[in-house]
Amino acid sequence: MKKKILSFILIMIIFAINVSLVGATNISNEETLAQEETVKNDKLSAKSSNVILLDLNTGSVLYEKKSKNKIFPAEITEIMTAVVVLENANLEKLYEASETALANISEGDSKMGIITGEKLSVRQLLHGMILASAADASNVLAEGVGGSTEEFVAMMNKKATEIGMKNTNFTNPTGAHDERHYSTTRDMAILARYAMSIPEFCEIVKTQSYTITPTEKSKSERKIINRNHFVSSLLRADYYYKYSTGIKTGYTAEAKSCIAASAKKGNTELLCLIFGAKTEENVAISFVDCKNMFDYVFSNYSSVKIVSEDKIVAQTKLVNSRRTKKVILKAGKSLEALKDNKVEKSEITYKDKVPSSVSAPIEEKQEIGIREYFLNGVSVGCIPLVADKNYTFDPVAYFINKIIAFIKSPWLFITIFVVVVLLILKERHRRKVKRIERRKAKLERNRRMMEDINNYKSN
Repeated sequence: MKKKILSFILIMIIFAINVSLVGATNISNEETLAQEETVKNDKLSAKSSNVILLDLNTGSVLYEKKSKNKIFPAEITEIMTAVVVLENANLEKLYEASETALANISEGDSKMGIITGEKLSVRQLLHGMILASAADASNVLAEGVGGSTEEFVAMMNKKATEIGMKNTNFTNPTGAHDERHYSTTRDMAILARYAMSIPEFCEIVKTQSYTITPTEKSKSERKIINRNHFVSSLLRADYYYKYSTGIKTGYTAEAKSCIAASAKKGNTELLCLIFGAKTEENVAISFVDCKNMFDYVFSNYSSVKIVSEDKIVAQTKLVNSRRTKKVILKAGKSLEALKDNKVEKSEITYKDKVPSSVSAPIEEKQEIGIREYFLNGVSVGCIPLVADKNYTFDPVAYFINKIIAFIKSPWLFITIFVVVVLLILKERHRRKVKRIERRKAKLERNRRMMEDINNYKSN
């Protein structure tokens, strides 16, 4: 019994020590949430109903208007279709167009003229889809990559969740109108910025025209012209924008005119998304709004250095290391932001997400936390905070920290309470055993005495 009690007490102590230090060894890697405030600028304006203008490099919002309202994304949807395809298929892979892929295309949908049974490469189909918003190309890609349109749409929605599109739901790969197929301008900006990080996507969206050579089903060449007039002057030279680098246009009767546009001048790269735009006197307001905002920023904004890579910016407590009690944190990358030259005062502030303590061992350049920077109150991006050098693990310090943490934790009092209770129970058990033994001894004496009496009488 004594051995069992001691074993139980030892187990409780070990368990308590281990539990007491769990929190001290975790390293947070949580990403900063996108800033939620509406960003306005007196010099930036747009007639269109749903607008957002971003610094493409940092993701900081320069201007937005009803960016969190529900919109129908029309063919801008095909940016997500392209992302899923590029991340799951080789550009030279051939897909054969099935009857089902070409069956659900209406007369009003844009097409590139794919024939049932025709084999085209992913590269060819992507050019048809992105440049001409070809619904037949979208459907062939969806079936080829997903196995079925339904499975591909599930992949689209999964990717949307992964990249932080919180208010989006896709029901098809083409952008065909459906009340359950919706998003927000802000969510679509997240998508467009993510897509522009894919080199193959960037190459396609800035292509002015693309020629598909004859196939076994089609004996003539097909020349596909980019319908984003910012990129290509072949259809509307008056809209051509020399700084344009992409991306895509879209239209349905319900969504009206939509555009996701990117542009670069010098080191400044911009991204603008507009939904619900009207056409006035044969002028597409979406293009006018985009161009005006691009021109204003290119002329009136300049780049400001926020922080340089490897600059020491913070520190946090270090445990389980003998020689030092803190980790020095450096900027994991440099950060620049766009500033309106007409704003005289530039106030740079920041918000850190760093654990209160970390446990050795720590490797040089290991990410410990993140810092979000704000320029005049507006988020301009995040940088990783990394360790400046290696920090070695010390087993003696580890053991001492365990003991100290255990002493300070409520587990010490719990363990003492358990020990006291067990000792009391042990003592009560001992006394009970003694009483039973005395009772047995008394009965045994009485029995013997009765035997002696009986023997005496018989004699």
